[in-house]
Amino acid sequence: MKSVTCDVCVIGHITKDIIRIGNVRKELTGGSAYYVSMALKSLGVKPFVITKLHKNDEYLLEDLKRNDIPFLLKESESTTIFENIYKGDLRIQRVLSIASPFTIEDLPDVTPKIFYVGSLTRSDIPLDMLVFLKKRATVVLEVQGFLRKIYGNNVKIEDWEEKEALSYVDILHADEVEAKILSGEEDIKNAAKKLSQFGPKEVVITLGKKGSLIYAKGEFYSIPAVVTSVVDPTGCGDTYMAGYICKRLTSEDFNEIGNFASKVASLKLERFGPLR
Repeated sequence: MKSVTCDVCVIGHITKDIIRIGNVRKELTGGSAYYVSMALKSLGVKPFVITKLHKNDEYLLEDLKRNDIPFLLKESESTTIFENIYKGDLRIQRVLSIASPFTIEDLPDVTPKIFYVGSLTRSDIPLDMLVFLKKRATVVLEVQGFLRKIYGNNVKIEDWEEKEALSYVDILHADEVEAKILSGEEDIKNAAKKLSQFGPKEVVITLGKKGSLIYAKGEFYSIPAVVTSVVDPTGCGDTYMAGYICKRLTSEDFNEIGNFASKVASLKLERFGPLR
């Protein structure tokens, strides 16, 4: 494959998501890589996606093709399939299958400004890949996958024993529950500060209806949520991070960055599927 130039190289499994909200059932394309790349494209940022799935599920990439998002597909014996059941703010998650892990050998000759690593399970991204990426560009990590422990088909959120690997991350994203478990702190500001001590220069914690918190350069930035109707919360945190990355490419004003990301996330909440 010839050399690839892009703003953001997105690494992660694109998934088949089964969404249940009340009596509504939807089967959608999903995964952090999907929601982030679609949102980045809609915001005028150039993404390049590296993903893995079974050859029978290549139809899951149709949105990328329709939106002229370049990608590199690596074949896997399985596709990652999640079932997400929403009851108010509560999400019950089950995993039905998992695609094979990424390796350094999967990476083409790519020169991005940012690597976005969208982990969905602990097996997705080996730690040596974070080391490799850190030497080449800014690394943004969606940490959720590293906290997901699979028991049968059920997903439980547990601490990540190898979180020293955060020293290879520049910008870290976690939701409120993940941040508290990962840091061992109940106070969200203490959690952000503790996580930054592992190495990330910027810690972004999304708080649902309470907005978000950014800790960067020793300062806290409390970002209010944008009030909107909630149709489908799946991928909202990913979309927030797409907005964060978009504005971060040109700004160091973290209030501006956070408020822009919050507005972008609110647009996604109003619809099924990704921001387009």
